[in-house]
Amino acid sequence: MITVIADDITGAAEIAGVCLRYGLRVTFGIDSIPDVETDVRVIATDSRSATEIEAYNIHKRLAQEIFKTQDSFVFKKCDSVLRGFVLTELSAIQEVTKLKRALLQPANPAVGRWIRNGIYYIDNEKIENTGFSIDPDFPAIDSHLKNLLLQHSTFPGNILEIHTGITSEIEGDGVFLPDCSSIAELQKCCELLNDKTLLCGSAAFFEQVLLYKKIGKQVETYVPLNISTNFLMICGSTHPKSRQSVEQMQLSGYPVHYFPDPLLQRDVTPSTINSWTEELIATWQKRHKLVLGISSKNMGFQNSSTILKSRMNTIVCDILKRCEVKEILIEGGATAYGILNILNWKTLNPVQELAPGVLRMQVSDLPTTYLTIKPGSYRWPKDLFQPN
Repeated sequence: MITVIADDITGAAEIAGVCLRYGLRVTFGIDSIPDVETDVRVIATDSRSATEIEAYNIHKRLAQEIFKTQDSFVFKKCDSVLRGFVLTELSAIQEVTKLKRALLQPANPAVGRWIRNGIYYIDNEKIENTGFSIDPDFPAIDSHLKNLLLQHSTFPGNILEIHTGITSEIEGDGVFLPDCSSIAELQKCCELLNDKTLLCGSAAFFEQVLLYKKIGKQVETYVPLNISTNFLMICGSTHPKSRQSVEQMQLSGYPVHYFPDPLLQRDVTPSTINSWTEELIATWQKRHKLVLGISSKNMGFQNSSTILKSRMNTIVCDILKRCEVKEILIEGGATAYGILNILNWKTLNPVQELAPGVLRMQVSDLPTTYLTIKPGSYRWPKDLFQPN
């Protein structure tokens, strides 16, 4: 059995999508190990939105539960651009497993995310010169992998060494980050696997691990799906690609609403929130489609990301309680996690991978309601919406 621990829900969904692609039975749990015995168990956490200490404790608790009753092959899913407390979370799992070596491969060459000489590139551009440099929570201000990791993890625990620029075999202890700028090099990383090494990385790396271990067989093809009617889209990401997709929806004639200025302040009265929520509900009831975004500009007040996401969660939940929305689309892991928690939707059934990283799931308690989620830096499939 394979168990995957992800630091956000979109990462977990991406892994579940890979499993569907290879005909594997997969269960999806939020903050806990799924009860159902399947080929792959995916655990979605929101540790990327937690404090570093909380992230450590979350992963240590899950690792203890995983290995309490049986041995399990564990894969630690991390963000492909290393947002989050990657080293800290690896250290927590290592403490439980007693593994002193970790192989970390975040690269995804298919979408232009490469590592050369220990430096991270996005489409041949150093990551510090891309939109990831203005991420509100984990800005990439350094392109050197070691510095990028240590920038976010201030106490990497028992991780003694970080080795970058690796191109061949690995020796000794620590975290090893091989160079990778092609699918062939991603495949070659799998030759470094052994039972004394903890694996961590992107969904693209996880897919190559499945192929290397000959687990599953590719059976799924991407079936076009159009959900241009009866949907609610929530754009919780600040990534430029996310903002571009919202702008495109607006140009295509869909009702797009950003937070009005009164809701972009640090302190807002409940009546102000309720008033705007009523306007949104009226729009949805008239058109049965709605696109929500927090803002097209960056906020300046302290802790703005957390405050505004929480505000969005409250508004969305009010809409869903009063409107019969059949298709819910969310981009941004923290946004999706927050909404699911408020609605208490703990069990989701993965049903279709619409594109790499874009997963459609059925809400267990509401069989006619579907939730599709993706990272903010990924694009929605082109055929998902038709001009309105």
